[in-house]
Amino acid sequence: MSVKIFIVSDFTGETAEHVAKAATSQFNGKDSEMVRFRYVNNQDRLMEIIRRAQGENALIIATLVDHQLRNMLAKEAKIHNIDFIDVLGPILGTLEKKIGSPPRETPGLMRRMDEEYFRRVKAIEFAIKCDDGKSPELLKDADIVLVGVSRSGKTPLAMYLAHKGLMVANMPLVPESPPPGELYEVEGEKIIGLTIDPAKLRRIRVERLKVLGLDPGVSMYARQERIEEELGYAKKIMEELKAKIFDVTNKAVEETAQEIMDYLNL
Repeated sequence: MSVKIFIVSDFTGETAEHVAKAATSQFNGKDSEMVRFRYVNNQDRLMEIIRRAQGENALIIATLVDHQLRNMLAKEAKIHNIDFIDVLGPILGTLEKKIGSPPRETPGLMRRMDEEYFRRVKAIEFAIKCDDGKSPELLKDADIVLVGVSRSGKTPLAMYLAHKGLMVANMPLVPESPPPGELYEVEGEKIIGLTIDPAKLRRIRVERLKVLGLDPGVSMYARQERIEEELGYAKKIMEELKAKIFDVTNKAVEETAQEIMDYLNL
């Protein structure tokens, strides 16, 4: 015997269709026809579907998060003797009792959460691929390009912003190594320059050398004159790039990140 199944949803209907297919597969999926009704968000549309289901003797499987539409469908299906399966209603009702607060009743939240998750994963992969000047050919795809001297916090800031879903590359500015040409092709408003107080930077570099088991006293990396040279060079490049400059001295990563996102209206 053939059965017609109406999939009714206030979003795409994929969840209800997966449930229907899982059930019909137990009958070898034979002699069943599914019709999907997406974005059902008003009573007039719902009544059209009910009348059609009655005329075609269809089973309705619904995932409606709006309790008013869900209750209306249940009532009208009973009145018109239509077989109806409410996928979300019992679950939402039980969770509401357990949690003690009503559901948001916003269609498509799971899809949005999935999209947000995959966007963050993609952004993190991008930040790793474009860390410390790697893959300059990808700079054109970045939402933000961080530039600054070594130990100015580019990498942790890039990773933090990537967790917000932003595609972030970072590029070190070193006097002996001119920036790649691709950097000059990036729109100026996307380039963020990081500067820091020379004395603070020296303390950070000294600690870094100690962690690596090196003597800060003999390394040019932590000498004050070298640091000032690097910062002067970096400032010159940032001005050429028309970068927006942020001072990260004594600031937490989260604080600088918020300032950048506010500046970019993100």
